Amino acid sequence: MKKEKDAGIVYLVGSGPGHPDLITRMGWDALQNCDAVVYDDLAAFELVAALPERIKRYYVGKRAGAHYKPQDATSKLIVEIAERGLNVVRLKGGDPLIFGRGGEEITFLKNTGIEYKIIPGVTALSAVGAGAGIPLTDRRDASWVLLATGHEAVSGSPPVPWHEIARLKSGTVAIYMGVGDLPRIVEDLTKGGIDPKTKAAIIQSGYTGSQKIVNAQIDRLEKACSDAGIKAPAIILIGNVTEYSKELNWWKEGKLAGKRVLVTRPYKVSQEFCQVLRLHGAEPLPLPTIQIEPYTDDDGWRNVESALNKSGWLVFTSRPGVEYFIEGLWRRGYDNRCLYSFKIAAIGPGTSKALTERGLRPDLVPDVSLGSELARELARRIDNPQNTTVIRVRGDLSDDVIDNTVTELDAELVQVTVYQTVTPSWEPHWIKVVKENPPDYITFTSGSTVQGFVKILGSDDAVRVASESKVISIGPSTTAVARELGIKVDAEAKKYNMDGMIEVFLNNVNLK
Repeated sequence: MKKEKDAGIVYLVGSGPGHPDLITRMGWDALQNCDAVVYDDLAAFELVAALPERIKRYYVGKRAGAHYKPQDATSKLIVEIAERGLNVVRLKGGDPLIFGRGGEEITFLKNTGIEYKIIPGVTALSAVGAGAGIPLTDRRDASWVLLATGHEAVSGSPPVPWHEIARLKSGTVAIYMGVGDLPRIVEDLTKGGIDPKTKAAIIQSGYTGSQKIVNAQIDRLEKACSDAGIKAPAIILIGNVTEYSKELNWWKEGKLAGKRVLVTRPYKVSQEFCQVLRLHGAEPLPLPTIQIEPYTDDDGWRNVESALNKSGWLVFTSRPGVEYFIEGLWRRGYDNRCLYSFKIAAIGPGTSKALTERGLRPDLVPDVSLGSELARELARRIDNPQNTTVIRVRGDLSDDVIDNTVTELDAELVQVTVYQTVTPSWEPHWIKVVKENPPDYITFTSGSTVQGFVKILGSDDAVRVASESKVISIGPSTTAVARELGIKVDAEAKKYNMDGMIEVFLNNVNLK
């Protein structure tokens, strides 16, 4: 056990509701610099997926009364982690001190002597109001806002004085966690004397692609929600301001509204893809089935260093290849200037972008993002093979199409392996979520992502989950691996890159 002075600091961080970009800058910085994160369902999963691999993750989710870990157990877990000398972020949806049980966790930390800091977040109320075009206060209709919990009977909170609230005028009542108890709430408000024609709205999954708004007067609210299939998480708003959503609602439902998309690529290289999915209303599930790690190839690097005084081509077929190659140069005392005598080839737009971000402009990018196309184009441009050196930057699972082409041309081939692909471990609840509630779509961007998916879920479950989802492949080689493993493919990108994947989502009517 660590002494108290050696214990870490606990940061209670509000992640905001729904969209991952709603986290504050202070909260984001705390996340990136912590040693461990303890998170639940209401924190946007992309925030957890984006964390550096060194950060330990602990899931303590609870939603609608289905508790994965009791509150006391969660508090004890946070303390245990901090007592090991680790700085901990307790990541909570919305704001941790507004119906987030943050006060209970702070009290526990205070009593155990653990240092803590509180970083507020955008609360669900302000986010859903903004997303629905509802001004919570407006000098024409509402001069106050009242926040209440809708399931105090379950949570053990003091009773909400609904009868007194029913008599209040000229304001907005906001009810958190009230969907399950809506009939009782409406009954209590009615008994308290609220006008049955009082305007109200329920916003489900506010500020996400699944956002749904139902407007109705109080005496018809329960039926309207039932007809619309409203489910938690949702916030109930009562007051005349809810009428403004009909006029001021700016939220446009995207083509992928509410669709859950499993992204099996490492988040570091799929972040832009996830952002585009969100832009069109989808909810990305960035659960990588492969993990990219640096690879030590001392012989390869010695050969690269010997070749730097020659001329020819430097060939990249992936973003990680670019990243780890440039890092390798720097570790060995070189920078981009050492590559002045080499032309650069990139397999596609993603790899090309990774190069330009590092100050290198590719001379060759084939129209079709395939190794065979890159090899063909490269062969056309090598005029004097005997005096040409080709430095081939690889991963441990890269195919040999380009290497074989260079060898057949009788050019000098220098291979260096800069990264390796391994299968990551999914947390048990990730596996449970995917197995019990298959996503609407699954995206595979390489044969190794398919193999990792099967390895993580097991063959039978992987095939079953895929059969209940729409599977999208980035190209023929990925499709071939999927079919060999018994996984059907519903659509294949025409352009073998991430832009091609997005086009499938937006244009392929068979995926609806």
